[in-house]
Amino acid sequence: MAETKIKKRLSELLRGLSGEISEGLHYGIPHLVGEIRAENGEPVVNIEVVVFDGRTHELRLIDGRELIFVYPAEDPHPYRLFLDLWRFLNGKKREKKSLEKGDRVMGPIDDALRKRGYGVLWMNVQVTGNGEVTQVWATRGGIRYNLTFKKIGENEFVLIDVTRV
Repeated sequence: MAETKIKKRLSELLRGLSGEISEGLHYGIPHLVGEIRAENGEPVVNIEVVVFDGRTHELRLIDGRELIFVYPAEDPHPYRLFLDLWRFLNGKKREKKSLEKGDRVMGPIDDALRKRGYGVLWMNVQVTGNGEVTQVWATRGGIRYNLTFKKIGENEFVLIDVTRV
């Protein structure tokens, strides 16, 4: 019964915060900062949106009968975000979706980006004196990105630059 009430309240809050999350994607990576606790035998859920620039942070801390969390809201869609957050709150590892400098990508770049929720608009491969570099224009959550990958092995690439356009 308490789990059902928590799920319902989380769902309501995420629907209400979807606009703020979408707006936050234009400035950085929005994160959900919240708490779930029991008050007079009833579950209380509070969530705020905080935007961090460039990196994701995760925290799941149980203190007595209170669960405190920080979770990156990389997907503004409330239903998908609810499912990802619920898995995280139950102690399951989250699948990293955003890309940061130094991240490695295996397989064809366009397939790897699509699996992470990016839409590929354009790709260009350049052979330089230092090896092969792939320039990609992609979108995610309504935001455009310019991504530069360096080939480091057969079907293995490292992200050397990411810029929001």
